[in-house]
Amino acid sequence: MPASFHSPKDLARAVYSELKMRGSTCPPLVVLNHLFESMYFASLKSEESQPITFDVVYLNPNNPDPHPPRRIRKDRWSYVRFDKAIPITIANLAKVAKASDPRTSSFAVYHDKHGQLISWGLIDQGIRYYDFVNYSSDSGPERPGLFQASIAGVGHLVAQVGYEKIAELKTGTLVRKELNVLQEGPVRDKLKSGILTYLEKVKHALPNKVYTDRTHWDASLTRIWIESLCRLLLRAKSYRHGGAILITPDTSLGKLKIKYRTNYPRLHSALVTQAILDVSRIHAFDKIIIESFQRISDRTQKPIPVRIPGDRKPRKRPRINDEALLDLYREVVHLEDELDDNRNELDGAIWFISLLTRVDGLVLLNQNLEVLGFGVEITSDKVPSNIFMSGDRLASVNRLRRIDYNHYGTRHRSMMRYCSQHPESIGFVISQDGDVRVITQVRSKLAMWENIKLQLPKFVRHRLKRAQRSKAVPTDFPFL
Repeated sequence: MPASFHSPKDLARAVYSELKMRGSTCPPLVVLNHLFESMYFASLKSEESQPITFDVVYLNPNNPDPHPPRRIRKDRWSYVRFDKAIPITIANLAKVAKASDPRTSSFAVYHDKHGQLISWGLIDQGIRYYDFVNYSSDSGPERPGLFQASIAGVGHLVAQVGYEKIAELKTGTLVRKELNVLQEGPVRDKLKSGILTYLEKVKHALPNKVYTDRTHWDASLTRIWIESLCRLLLRAKSYRHGGAILITPDTSLGKLKIKYRTNYPRLHSALVTQAILDVSRIHAFDKIIIESFQRISDRTQKPIPVRIPGDRKPRKRPRINDEALLDLYREVVHLEDELDDNRNELDGAIWFISLLTRVDGLVLLNQNLEVLGFGVEITSDKVPSNIFMSGDRLASVNRLRRIDYNHYGTRHRSMMRYCSQHPESIGFVISQDGDVRVITQVRSKLAMWENIKLQLPKFVRHRLKRAQRSKAVPTDFPFL
C-alpha cells in the first residue's frame, strides 16, 4: 500500500490527538477506530439505491447536557432516546441511516461499560447549524457532544469539534487543514477590484457622515461580499453535478465560445442594496440609542458620556424632539422590512446563478459577479508548462508542488489553459464528488488550490460580529 494512503484509523488518531491536546475526556482509541471504520464502510454501501449519509454526535447518555444555558431557546437541540440501544455495525448504520438527515438530525453514539460502541438516540434541531455554516442564518447554536462526525460522500468522512473541523478523510487522503484562499492571498487580491467597486457604489449612495460614523464598514461589507461568493460555490457544490465558474476582467471575452449569452447583474445589485440598507439601519439605530441615553442622563442628573466610533473623546449630540425620534423608530422598522426582502432577493439570485452551473460549460462572471453567459466553452488550446499545487493560501514558493496537466479532467484542463493566458482571471472548478478547486496565475506560474475553505468557522464569524456589536451602542456604557 502506498505510504500516502490513509485509512479510517488515521482519522481516528487525528481526533484522539486533538481531544487529548484540548484536555477533553477522550474515548479509547479502539472505540474511535471502530466508529470511523464503521462509518467509512457504511459510506460505500447504499440503501434502496440511495447513498448513505448521516451525522453522529459523541454524547454521554448519562449526562447528555452537562452545561445547559440559563435561557433555553425554543429551537435548541434535544435528544430522543431509543428504547433499546443499537450496536454500531456497518449493517445497522446502513439500515437506520434513513431515519436521519445531516441537515436536521444526528445519531447520538457512545461506548457502553464493556467498551462497545452503541447508538442510544437521536439529536434534533440540526437545521440551525446547517443554515449557519452555509450563510443562510446570522447566528448558530452551540453543538452538543464531545465531537461530531459525518459522512460527506462515498469514502469521505469529516470530524469536527463544535464548528471547528479537525480533519477529514477523502478516499484515502487525510486532510487536516483547509486553505482560506478567499480571505487572504493572491486569489483574494484578484477579487479586490470587484470588492472596491461594490464599496464605492455603497459610499456614493450614502451621505459621507452616515458611512464614516463607524469604522468597520469596509471590513464588514467585504465579508458579506466574500460570503456571497462562498454561498454560490457551496450551492453549486451541493448539486453533485460538477461545474465551473470563471471570473474574468477581460471585456473582449477572447478564447471563449458563449453558447447562452446573457446579462444578469442582480447578485451585484442586491449586494449593493443590502449594504446601503444595513448601513442606514444601523445609523438610525445609533441615533436612537444615543438620544435615549441622553434623556436618561437628563432625568438622573448624571451625565453619561457618549462616544461615537472614530471619535477621540465623548461629544454632545444635538437633541432630537419626540416627533423626530418617532420618525427614527419608523425608519428602523421600515429598513428592517426592506432588509428581509433584500435577503430573499440575494438568496434567489444565488440560487439562479448556481443552477446555471449544471449546464455543460462554465458560468462566466465579470469581477462584479454579474453573469455574462453560461454554457461557455474555452477555445484556448495552448497547454501551460508550469502548473503547481499550492500547499498554503499564499502560494509560497516553498509550498508549491508541480503537478501533471494530463492528470486532470476536461474542466480542469480547459480552465488551466484559459487562466494561463489571462493572468487576472480566477477559475473555480467543482467536481462531481464535491471538491472545489481554484486556479489562477501567481508570479508567472499557474497555481491551483484544493481543500479550500468555504464555510467560515464559528469563532471567526462571531469575532467579527462581536466587533460590530461593540460599536452598535456608545462604547462608554459599561453595562452594555
